Amino acid sequence: MNIISAFSNGLRATGATKKYILLAYILNFLLVAGLAASVANSIGSSVGSSQAGENLRLGFDDTWFQNYSVNQKDLAATFSPSVTGMGAIFNGLDQFLRGGIFENFPSIVAAGFLYLLLWTFLSAGFITVYASDGEKPSFFQQAAHFFPRFLVLAVLAGILYYFIFGFVTSWLDSGVRSLTRETLDERVHFTYVVIEYAIVWMMIVSVNLIFDYSKIMLVLSQSKSVFMVPVRSAALVFSNFRKTFGLYALIGIAGIVLMLVYWLIVPGAKTSTWFTIVGAFLIGQVYLIARIWMRCLFFAGQTTMGKVLV
Repeated sequence: MNIISAFSNGLRATGATKKYILLAYILNFLLVAGLAASVANSIGSSVGSSQAGENLRLGFDDTWFQNYSVNQKDLAATFSPSVTGMGAIFNGLDQFLRGGIFENFPSIVAAGFLYLLLWTFLSAGFITVYASDGEKPSFFQQAAHFFPRFLVLAVLAGILYYFIFGFVTSWLDSGVRSLTRETLDERVHFTYVVIEYAIVWMMIVSVNLIFDYSKIMLVLSQSKSVFMVPVRSAALVFSNFRKTFGLYALIGIAGIVLMLVYWLIVPGAKTSTWFTIVGAFLIGQVYLIARIWMRCLFFAGQTTMGKVLV
């Protein structure tokens, strides 16, 4: 099977799981709703009936924000103008690239672990449905069945991510500083940083692919043994490099296009009327559903490819 066929089959497969994609969105929304309410309550208490409220409605009040941010801790301290529109995506990407995910406040790290558990469970259900050729199995029954083994894979992947962000990035940062210590040309420094990010991204993509196909192999083989599956998956991924990485890149490009479309239409922090505020919220929710659909497209496309390669 070629890359385009796997991509097309993945699109069709995701179309048959719309209700589960919507369910995944609802569960994700509920997970963060409590966190959002906590921040909203903190901002509301700070603004009260002051002039800052009117200033914020019309745009942004930097004086209020500076006073507010100094006194906030934990979750409320994460609020800034950059959490609106595309800023939220860029913030998350920056945290990911720097390996700063676990440098966040405890409540955010805890929510992140809950998010990981949720998607470990959901991914088991989605992959099982996409792997079936005949009658579709029970989504929740299969998700519960494979969840323990998928959780082991998540822990193994987490160890590798920790190694990459905890040791490899530090070693590369030190190397870049050493190589550019006496260099005044910013272009040289920029080139080394780009090379560093390219190495880190390639390692991250490799880990993603290995454990994506590990999940698929577990479902297809119904194997009870988990620990050797990533080894077999790595052999499959790299022996079929063009197909596995090519499909990943194609779906990734589709995701980037989706992100650029969102960037073009999403309002910024100066949204001031109820109509534009509600509109910005709805656009954001549609984008989140599309992001979940893209994740399922990864599951579906790679499962389609895996059924041929395994």
